[in-house]
Amino acid sequence: MKNFFACIAATFAVTISMAQTSVVTFNLNMENETVSSGGVYLGGGVIGGHNEYQLTDDDGDGTFSVTVELENSASGGNYIFLNGNCPDWSCKEQLGGQPCADTENWNDRILPELTSDLELSTCFGVCSNDGSCELTIETADITFRVNTETIEVGPNGMYLGGGDYFGDAMGHAMSDDDGDGMYEVVVAVPVGYSGNYVFLNSPNDGQDWGAKEDLAGLPCADGTWNDRLLPTVDGNVTYSTCFAQCSEDGSCQAPPLASVVTFRVDMSDYTDDYGVVNLNGSFNGWCGGCAAMTDEDSDGIYEIAVELDNETTYEYKFTLDGWTNQEQFIEGDACTSTIDGFTNRSLTTGTEATVLDVVCYNSCVACEGSNGGGGGNDSLYSVTFNLNMELEEVDPTGVYLAGGGNFGNPGDNQMTDDDGDGTYSITIEVEAGFSSYYTFTNGACGDWSCKENIVGLPCANPDNFNDRFLPEVTGNTVVSTCFGQCSEDGSCEMIAAVPVTFKVDMSEQLVVSGVTIFGGSINGWNNTATPLADDDGDGIYEATIDLLPGGHEYKFVNSGVEEVFDPIIHGECTVTTPDSVFTNRYLFIDDETSVETIAYCFNSCDVCTPDNVTEFGVMDFKLVPSVTSDIVELRTQGANNAPYEVSIISFTGALIKRVLLPANTPVWTFDMSSEAAGVYFVQLNLRGAIATEKLIKVQ
Repeated sequence: MKNFFACIAATFAVTISMAQTSVVTFNLNMENETVSSGGVYLGGGVIGGHNEYQLTDDDGDGTFSVTVELENSASGGNYIFLNGNCPDWSCKEQLGGQPCADTENWNDRILPELTSDLELSTCFGVCSNDGSCELTIETADITFRVNTETIEVGPNGMYLGGGDYFGDAMGHAMSDDDGDGMYEVVVAVPVGYSGNYVFLNSPNDGQDWGAKEDLAGLPCADGTWNDRLLPTVDGNVTYSTCFAQCSEDGSCQAPPLASVVTFRVDMSDYTDDYGVVNLNGSFNGWCGGCAAMTDEDSDGIYEIAVELDNETTYEYKFTLDGWTNQEQFIEGDACTSTIDGFTNRSLTTGTEATVLDVVCYNSCVACEGSNGGGGGNDSLYSVTFNLNMELEEVDPTGVYLAGGGNFGNPGDNQMTDDDGDGTYSITIEVEAGFSSYYTFTNGACGDWSCKENIVGLPCANPDNFNDRFLPEVTGNTVVSTCFGQCSEDGSCEMIAAVPVTFKVDMSEQLVVSGVTIFGGSINGWNNTATPLADDDGDGIYEATIDLLPGGHEYKFVNSGVEEVFDPIIHGECTVTTPDSVFTNRYLFIDDETSVETIAYCFNSCDVCTPDNVTEFGVMDFKLVPSVTSDIVELRTQGANNAPYEVSIISFTGALIKRVLLPANTPVWTFDMSSEAAGVYFVQLNLRGAIATEKLIKVQ
């Protein structure tokens, strides 16, 4: 776009060579910036390229200047300053939201009317007209009041904090001058601001978020951290509520009655390695490693006591080392309930303290033949898995039985071919009644890319990662099949590959370094291995790949940036893994001679048309979390079927990072771990429409 304007300016200079000109001196205060070793430049719009004119500071006072002769016809044209020689414009000043920014033209500055020689003085990143670098922000006084009658206030007192404006866990100390239990604090907040905050009871330091009120599940809880949300500020106002409740008048309700529940699980039959047994449930936010159970008498039975609200239903399960391993249940198991596709243990509390019966890990009943119960080992049966690999090139690391929550990761349970006939086997012992999902892998791949692909075949369960299922074992069992097929006698059928032409429309994207495709059955999820080409220059990139009939998941990649799909918005052309982690495009191939996909728009389930370009509202994005020490997600809220630019800017106005994201990208993740602690601004630019959110980086 900058070069386009430069061409216009050059054309005017040739065709109107006799036009009247003015000599303009640009003075730029750089006192708030670390000046780039590449120099300071004037460019853009009617001026020209990113390094059209270099400014200099001959007297070393921090103000850089350059004098340029301009055609008077350049009046009202755009220009911008850049701190560095950056062809991608990543080092240009950021003026979003300021009065001198032209929102229709990349937030560049606008030249005044040129009728004679003049001097323009300003500050890098600031809209001053006198060369000063001060930026005045209008604020309003917000009074926060919290009733503490239902809690005992700790020795360190009450605090307001959180969100992207109110600081750490000890951001603002609150006071109760009249001793009535109502604490309050007044904070000056910028007009137009809206963001999260929370109250904390006696935090030990600024990072002690364990002292914050628990609003999970309440209507006033907002965002990932279940904080409160301050409405858009338009003047002085007072907000009154109750600690850990959602009242709007400062009143408090009596807390619900609670009783202690003791959970117990017998690990004596579990044979794999583990370090810690954890309890995870709806009562602790499925927190992973936060609730460690103990076995004080070393009998293999782990316990933990938790206070839960009376007469309330909870979901839970036992896990190992956080989420390294977890119990896997089937819908309909006696001790479980299935909600939103997830099957977990279920408990409804009473009105008194309860000690739950001991259950075997991954079972609804007590263990047999272990320290947790009698019965010996009479109920053990052998299960032999035989896998025909005649159609595969066996990986040097081996063939493995894996998955299902019971058979570990690729590399844990190696199968062997002792007689060299191409059939690999493994025998395991299980208890009567044992059942589980499972799969086979050709290699010990930590990312599961070497897992067999049986998507769409009758032996694949789409609700459990397209794994196979071993039904309830009632005696010694032999399972014989073929890698990637559903035979039950160990035979493999020779299946001809189908040439599939994958197409993607990149006409609405900026392609910098090429377009590729990746998928498990295509190239083992290698996002650079398979390029697509646009030989006729129509914006449609394509590649033809031979694939076996069945289901295939895949994505396209633009210049190293892969498509990101929302399972609801893009459900028409995608599938999502049962753990809701990965959403990919999906293609099912029958026994056909050839297949050609529809050339959908990149990152979309629709074809590209001029009519389907819809800009999202400029404020429809948020940062999760907005206070971070490392990873942040930028989440857009509506349809955004056009590329958009994201800039991360320091409090001083220095540009930290700028990226161009493809259309239909609802989530972009970035890492702030290497940046200094402080306030940053994340700015989103969609065709000149600007939205800005504040980000707090903590150590």
